[in-house]
Amino acid sequence: MHGIKVDLLGGDAERKARRTTAFIAVIFAVSVGVLAAVGAGASYRAATHGTSVLDEVGNLPIIADIRRLAWGTPVAGTTEAIADDRLTFLIMGVGGTGHSGPELADTILIATADLKTHRIGIMSMPRDLAYPLGGGKFIKINSVNAYAEQSNPGQGARETADAFEELLGITIDHAVKINFNAFVDLIDAIDGIDVNVEKSFTDYEYPTEDEKWQTISFKEGKEHMDGQRALMYARSRHGNNGEGSDFARSRRQQIIMIAVKEKLLSMGTIANPSKLTKLYQAISSNLQTDLTPWDMIKLAPLLKNFSSDQITMRVLTNAGNGELTSQMVNGAYMLFPKKPDWSQIQDIAQHPFGEDGADIGTKATTPVRLEVRNGTLITGLASRASEELRTKGYLVETVGNATRRDYKQTMIIDLTQGAKANELAKLRTELNATVTTSATSTSDSTTSTPYEQHAADASQTDFLVILGENAQTQF
Repeated sequence: MHGIKVDLLGGDAERKARRTTAFIAVIFAVSVGVLAAVGAGASYRAATHGTSVLDEVGNLPIIADIRRLAWGTPVAGTTEAIADDRLTFLIMGVGGTGHSGPELADTILIATADLKTHRIGIMSMPRDLAYPLGGGKFIKINSVNAYAEQSNPGQGARETADAFEELLGITIDHAVKINFNAFVDLIDAIDGIDVNVEKSFTDYEYPTEDEKWQTISFKEGKEHMDGQRALMYARSRHGNNGEGSDFARSRRQQIIMIAVKEKLLSMGTIANPSKLTKLYQAISSNLQTDLTPWDMIKLAPLLKNFSSDQITMRVLTNAGNGELTSQMVNGAYMLFPKKPDWSQIQDIAQHPFGEDGADIGTKATTPVRLEVRNGTLITGLASRASEELRTKGYLVETVGNATRRDYKQTMIIDLTQGAKANELAKLRTELNATVTTSATSTSDSTTSTPYEQHAADASQTDFLVILGENAQTQF
């Protein structure tokens, strides 16, 4: 009898049963909580989008990510669900907390990527562009985000993208808004970027954090920039040597964007989810986007298929042959489309790679280097033309006066000997010019007459442009 023990309060089996019951209760409670949260989220999305609750359950961020991860199910807005093989992004830069007008857009870019042909089209919109409110009222386009943030904090980027969709007649799949701190942190996190400074300039009025001025300078050529230096290059608004306009600044911002992309590729960051996650964490507190970390991990590797020579860049300008015209409205400087119905700008936005006849000002497969000379007595013609050509992606190496100043029509001297026929054809159309491969003419005399005694070295310049009187209607 000593080996017998009676336990009327329960044994191992009963304790195991109690643990099982408790576990089931916890699982049940958690499941109810999750289902309640899913139902509430789906109901909110359904009410917001005018769809059914069942439709929206699958589109909740967590559920959608699980679907993509487990089964590869396409979800609207992802690469798998893009019907025309394109993704379009609105990219905005703002000052952020601590800066004057923290939510005013300092940079506005619309970038489209063709996932099939591996082309990228980038259009820059100047801050002073007049955004129509209806009833003959306008606001500067850089304030659209600021007003959206006032009415719906935290949703300014997406609401701005929605407004631009309606204005331009395009679909913007994702919106990204980054402030100055995130911009600096991003570039510092990838150990800086290499930038090809196209023109030397000095800005004597670059703002400091204590609302004073400082002088900054950049020298033509390649420069390795940290985050703060790159921010200065992208933001400068009062540079000399033709770099004091918003149009020149937009061009520099596009250059910075491409340099960041090249650095990410060279580091292998976009192919490494761990690095990409750390990079996202470094800037996420100063970033507003409808992209989830999973979206970024899925999209980033696609960048390796895009090369810089397949990037088309366009800056909207008020140059002679540009799309915009300037006006003063109640004492404020604003830019308006030359075609009030916005059809010209809509055409550019809808055809970001210059297809269907849209003149998009592409950056050629290799940079096209120009020397521009004024062949007339019209003061400043070469300078204005050079500025416009730079906004279209050309590298203008030299600007000056021609030996002769009596040209009626613009002339292009091809120093490549036909090696860049497509680029020459495009430039000829843009300038309404005649073309020659010789720097001399024998048509008017028995001896050769120089078109231009200072013709550029062919190893440094592709085309010598001598502006004629017909150019004054263009620039």
